Formats: sequence, C-alpha cells, structure tokens
Amino acid sequence: MTANYINIIQYNNQEGTLQAANANNRRAWDAIADWWEKNQTGKSGTDDGNDMFTQCLIPEVESLADWKEGETVLDLGAGSGIICRRFARKGAEVTGLDYSEPMLVKARNRTLSDNLVVNYGYIDLMDYDNMRSYAEKHSPFDIITISTTLKSLPSLQPLARALPLLLAPNGRVVIVDLHPAFSKPAGHRGMEIFEDPTTGKQQLQTYIKVMRYLDIPPSQSEAVRGQPEPLTVYHRPFWSLFEPFFQAGLVMDAMREPAFKTEGGDPEHAQSYHNFPQTPMLLAFRLKHSGCPDKVSARRREVFGGP
Repeated sequence: MTANYINIIQYNNQEGTLQAANANNRRAWDAIADWWEKNQTGKSGTDDGNDMFTQCLIPEVESLADWKEGETVLDLGAGSGIICRRFARKGAEVTGLDYSEPMLVKARNRTLSDNLVVNYGYIDLMDYDNMRSYAEKHSPFDIITISTTLKSLPSLQPLARALPLLLAPNGRVVIVDLHPAFSKPAGHRGMEIFEDPTTGKQQLQTYIKVMRYLDIPPSQSEAVRGQPEPLTVYHRPFWSLFEPFFQAGLVMDAMREPAFKTEGGDPEHAQSYHNFPQTPMLLAFRLKHSGCPDKVSARRREVFGGP
C-alpha cells in the first residue's frame, strides 16, 4: 500500500464518507478553475478545448450523440462549458450542470462573450436526491453527455441511479473519460530510443506499461499540468465502470477508443500522446434505456407520481 493511498484512506476515515472525498475534489476544481480556463479555452468565437478535446473527445461525443434538430442536450459535469458551447453552436437547447461554482462562472462568461445561450446550473453527481429533485422539475433530455468526469467521482452509484430519470425514453447518454487500461493511473507511458541498423538513424519507440489494473488505489493527478492543486482520481476496470449503469437499467450500444492520429507525431516532446498512435487515450461509450418507451415512462411515473 502506497503512502499516498494511506493518506487518502486516513483522510476519508477522518471526514467520514464518500461525500467528504467528493467535497475534497470539489475544492480542487474550485481552486483550478482559472488554470483550467487559461489552458483549455481558445479564442472567443471559436471552438475551445485543448488538443485532446478537439481531436479525440469532441469528435466522438458528436458522433455518438448523433444530435438531431430539436433535441435537447444535458451536459453533466459541464465545467467551463466546452461541450455545452459545441452543441449550442449547432442550435441545440443546452443545459450544463456542475458542482463547482467557479467553473460555472467561467462557463457563463465565455458563453455570453460568444453570444451563445446555455442554461447553466448546480448539480452534485454524488447526490442522488439532488439529481432526482432536478429530474422531477425538468423534462427528460434527449442527449446527456458526461466528459472526463467519472474518474473524479468516488462512487458511480448515485449517478447511475439518476440517469434513467434524466434521460428521455428514446434518449442516449454519451460518456467519455480516460481509458481505464491505457491512461493514468493504470497505464504509464514508456519510450525507447534505438538506432535503426539499416539506416543508422535514431528511432523513437513508444509503449504503455500496465503494472496494475484490477485493483489500483485512489491517486493524486493533474487534469492540466502545473495546476495549483491536484485532484483525486478513482480507477475502475471495465467491469466496475459499466456495471452500475447496467444495474440501473441502461444498456450500452456503442463504444469507441480514440487516439491521436497526428502525422509524424510530436518529435519535440517524446512523452506526448501524439507519439502513441496505437494507444487510445480515451474511452467513449453510449448508453440507452433497456426497456421500451412505455416502460421508461411508467418507471418515471412510479418514481415521481402523476398520471
């Protein structure tokens, strides 16, 4: 057991519950809001997000969401609003919810400066009652997106329980996060420089080293390098990642593993993921209701009451 893991366990024991760990990450997101905005936001009026967003994440979100005119979009863990603004530019009616007020301030300001309309508000993805209350007061959404958020949640159970209440009968949930096997904290980048005997030139060979996968303790990590305060990330192998959603009555009908396809890679930075074209940095998957629309509507009435 690592010293870092012991510290996290001690912290959770002192504070009590998973909610304490959740509050700890909320404080971290509050603290890094300025740093995140500085490193993620493009020029006003343009699509924003770093290269991971623009080249790997956003294309998969758009493909799996398959938004049609008139469909509503809910972005959970909206942060500074990168995904929200993407759909707003298409003409969608978009709602973005997050638990970090400083991040929401960034989202509102940028959306306003870009002359876009997004309904931003508060939600805690670790608080089922909070999400249930929101679902009761609002019509279900056609598309729900959750990007780079799951790994910072101490538990997926509250979110998994609430998603069916937030999702329209024929809706879909698109989730994108760091790849469980090939990204931190399971996967570690490795590089070797060797001389090609046929040409005499140096060659860069990259690989991912996975020393542990099934059981990895919570780890401290940076969403953006150099941020003032680290986040705690929670590793989940595939079964642990999917099972809560399946148990909640959702099924998966699509999955993607996007990687950078940069021609020539990034020769100036050997550690760059642009030099790992065969290694997916992200995992993207789509969920839908397992039951027919009538059963989904009946379940909603059962939870909330009404005709």
